Amino acid sequence: MKKLSLILTMIGIFFFSGCSYKNSSITVEPYKVSFLSFKNTHKNVYLNSFKDERVNKKIVAVVTNSNGDNLGYTTTDVNFAAWYKNALKKALNANGFIVTDNPNSADMQINLTLNELLVTFNKSELIKENLTGSISLQLVIKKANETITKTISENISKYNGLTVSKETFKKQVQTLLNDSVKLIIKNLTNI
Repeated sequence: MKKLSLILTMIGIFFFSGCSYKNSSITVEPYKVSFLSFKNTHKNVYLNSFKDERVNKKIVAVVTNSNGDNLGYTTTDVNFAAWYKNALKKALNANGFIVTDNPNSADMQINLTLNELLVTFNKSELIKENLTGSISLQLVIKKANETITKTISENISKYNGLTVSKETFKKQVQTLLNDSVKLIIKNLTNI
């Protein structure tokens, strides 16, 4: 009976403590236009600047516990300034905008700054939402003598089970990036 109790205790400790997370690296897929949902505008747009102002430009996901201790992380070597430039070109063209290389012929100029991109898995949370993520960008639109500044942000929060993989992190990072492009286009369409 003592052996059975000891075995069950060991299984319980292993089950509830979870496996340790190994640091990993992910890639991000280029943006794919999946549908056209916004009205055509036929405005000329000049993509002026793209900046990544995050404190740690490589880390896109972390594993924590209930104390907030960092137990592992996921990195990427993606140049998000280049990623957004390519993504916006595709999305703008697909939604009736004309991307121009000449700022003098543009109806509007766009400056974009990535301020936050992070997905977090709390391995101590066993029954509630344990996978969260957020992205935040500043979109500055210069149109004639007018400057419009908008904050583009998206959040995710869900239960992911007792463990997490780098594939899960990759999927959530990709979702945040793709959703942010759609929000940028929606904002530009309404101007």
